[in-house]
Amino acid sequence: MKTRTVIGVLLMLLTASILAQESNKPEKKLEFLVGQWECTALNHRTGEKRTGTSKIEWILNDTWLQWKFTIQTDNGPIGVLTLINYHEKKKQYAFYSFNPFDQEPLPHFGHWTDDNALRLKITENEGETWIDFLIKEDGNFDQMHYQVRADGEKILYSTTHYTKYDRKGE
Repeated sequence: MKTRTVIGVLLMLLTASILAQESNKPEKKLEFLVGQWECTALNHRTGEKRTGTSKIEWILNDTWLQWKFTIQTDNGPIGVLTLINYHEKKKQYAFYSFNPFDQEPLPHFGHWTDDNALRLKITENEGETWIDFLIKEDGNFDQMHYQVRADGEKILYSTTHYTKYDRKGE
């Protein structure tokens, strides 16, 4: 009887240890993205607003996020597929976006700038592109695209607000 009790306690401790390790994995900080979202995008250069949807879910044994984004345009819907994980060697979050306009995926790498903000960067000849994800108190989030030129000038190109389907109307 004592042996069973000791084994039971050891199994509970082992399970708790494994669960704690899982929750501390860097990719788990991306959990806020998971769900189905309605999106409203504002192009700051043209003033144009567009609507769309996103579905974000874990794939490949919860090691990658798959983000399917569709936005409505005057020429019909445009889709973008993004795969996201934590790049162990770079110690950064990695986003690989596939869209109909680029022949290769666009890699974005970044890190948390504080508890509620993730910044991704793309380095280009004329400077950097920053993509900031800002988590709001209600669990929704904003995505902001900036260009930061070599001279330091920061230009906001677009802002997209994401509202989770199950939170709509709150």
